[in-house]
Amino acid sequence: MGKNLQERILAAGLITETQFELAACEQKRRGVPLNRILVDLGLVAPEKLADFTAEEAHTKRVDLVRCPPDKVAVALVPLETARRFRALPIGRHNGSLVVAMADPFDIAAIDALGQISGLHIEVVTATERDILNTIDQLHAEGPTIQQSIARVIEDTQNDQTPDQIQSALSADTAEADADDAPIIQLVSQVLTRAVHRRASDVHFEPEEKLMRIRTRIDGVLQPDVLIPKAMQSAVTARLKIMAEMDVSEQRVPQDGRAVLTVNRRKVNFRVSSLPTNFGESMVLRILDPSSQLGSVAALGLEPSVEAELREVIDAPHGVVIVTGPTGSGKTTTLYAVLNEINKVDVSIFTLEDPVEFPLRGIRQTQVKEEVGLTFTNSLRALLRQDPDIILVGETRDTETATLMVRAALTGHLVFSTLHTNDAAGALPRLMDMGVEPYLLPGALLAVVAQRLVRKLCPKCRVPVADPEKVFRDTKLPVPSTGVPRLWEPKGCPDCLGIGYRGRMAIFELMRLDERFHEPMVRRAGGPEFHKLALEGGMKTMFEDGLRRCDEGLTSLNELLRVVRSH
Repeated sequence: MGKNLQERILAAGLITETQFELAACEQKRRGVPLNRILVDLGLVAPEKLADFTAEEAHTKRVDLVRCPPDKVAVALVPLETARRFRALPIGRHNGSLVVAMADPFDIAAIDALGQISGLHIEVVTATERDILNTIDQLHAEGPTIQQSIARVIEDTQNDQTPDQIQSALSADTAEADADDAPIIQLVSQVLTRAVHRRASDVHFEPEEKLMRIRTRIDGVLQPDVLIPKAMQSAVTARLKIMAEMDVSEQRVPQDGRAVLTVNRRKVNFRVSSLPTNFGESMVLRILDPSSQLGSVAALGLEPSVEAELREVIDAPHGVVIVTGPTGSGKTTTLYAVLNEINKVDVSIFTLEDPVEFPLRGIRQTQVKEEVGLTFTNSLRALLRQDPDIILVGETRDTETATLMVRAALTGHLVFSTLHTNDAAGALPRLMDMGVEPYLLPGALLAVVAQRLVRKLCPKCRVPVADPEKVFRDTKLPVPSTGVPRLWEPKGCPDCLGIGYRGRMAIFELMRLDERFHEPMVRRAGGPEFHKLALEGGMKTMFEDGLRRCDEGLTSLNELLRVVRSH
């Protein structure tokens, strides 16, 4: 990167003067490009830097995860050369070789690639991480999961001693190389494949004659692989060693955390064990920071709702509640909001159980109730840390709810979560928890309710022939705005034959105004608050979901599976 570009990064507000000075010192010490320094220090997200670089270089920005390269094009440049230049051929276009580059200003690399391939080079921009990850995947030629299972069985038949097996299972690394113990390689392969498939959980389920592995993809459990019963104890032991759990204790549940390096990035796992009649059940929650949304714009809100949410989060003080069941994306939404309002002139603290992902520039505290570090005690201590914005991971009891409301009344902006079915249900829930009704009108700004629905695979979705008939059959009113459109899943290799790929949130945003004050003071019920919200223009989650159905992003059946209309 040239000096002018470095100055434009500064002018664009991607980093501050102080951060620039730190990055410049580190660049001088390490002698590597500034863009790599900015990402390594966590000063700029790789995607944001790639977007900026692409715009400055007037090139297209590509996502190599969603658009894998053409192997014929890849073969035109040796992989080691591609790795050295951080540049990967991804296809051909009008007689030119399309090359994804982390630094599209690297003229020497462009000339060298042109000489090697004998073609004109058309440059597009990608993150350095995605380029190196793709090169690693193309270079890898490891055994399949079934081959690893066969190796484990072979080693078992060779009568390894228990000490040898335990020594192999206790290998320091979680990454499996070709020379690793087969059981380490097997576990690593299963977990790596789950990460690649965007799974949220991996279940190792003991049964009478085998161990079944299932992965939760887009909220639905999918069968993965079956493991012979003879390997069950070794697989369980390896998982417990990775999570630093007690291997010898099999009678009580245990919890732990593990880390696996997948595609040059650290992926955290929350590990839980539970004794069953056929052995210990192991469930791993995948905590992959790269899967998290980074901004309010990425949440996919309807423009008018997004504008309202931005007004709410720009308020100087008050309480904003996000509601929904477990696994409905509340944490993702709150992290996106915090990333949006995280500036150098504000002090942000979070109280979480657990802290799932690190947020740059935000002080995060892990609640530990076993040592007395509860939400209530932590919130009291946090208020002495001069915060401007506070995230309380979950409002669980009266004291925490009351402290949270009082913090808002004393000039803090507070975010928290509740478990309610809709936005209107949050008000009676807070009052049931013991918050005095007269405190709420001056403190509560808005309630966001959400659910996650699966997204139709864009490559294989098909339109529904008679949408109006579908609405009539499901006893739903046909939308009055234009001709309704619906799509349904079909299934293809890209979505593993499921017909859905990824998930998105549907929302309803209830903003509180003076109309809510009197009903709150007299402890009205949820239906009355819901009616007031509708009168104020709120669109329900179901209506938001119908909008997504009309856009072809999800199906009506999926929407009905997750949420029914009021």
